[in-house]
Amino acid sequence: MIPDEFGRVVILLGVALAFPALPLLVSYLLYLFHIRPERPDPIKHETYECGVIAEGGSWGQFNARYYLFALGFVIFDVEVVFLYPWAVIHADLAATALVKAAIFIGILAFGLAYAWKRGALEWR
Repeated sequence: MIPDEFGRVVILLGVALAFPALPLLVSYLLYLFHIRPERPDPIKHETYECGVIAEGGSWGQFNARYYLFALGFVIFDVEVVFLYPWAVIHADLAATALVKAAIFIGILAFGLAYAWKRGALEWR
């Protein structure tokens, strides 16, 4: 039956929707019943609360290179993290797995060299 097949999906969807909604709802209810403290002060309205005086408003634009650098880090980091479980699964295929891993790492190194040559890793 269709409900039996999709029952788990509906349960997971409910959990996925309730996970962020429940804390927001509890926070709003605590606000309505005046349980949550509300003490605004100028420091809370600053861009950063680290003690460094901010220059300009809080809606300043960031350079896109920060996001590109972070995205490059995430891509290479995630790909390297996948090497360990892959190596555990293919432990019995020593020679062929080593060649496949070398090809994979070579592709990663080529991508890193290309990004380096294009200046994507420079802080200009």
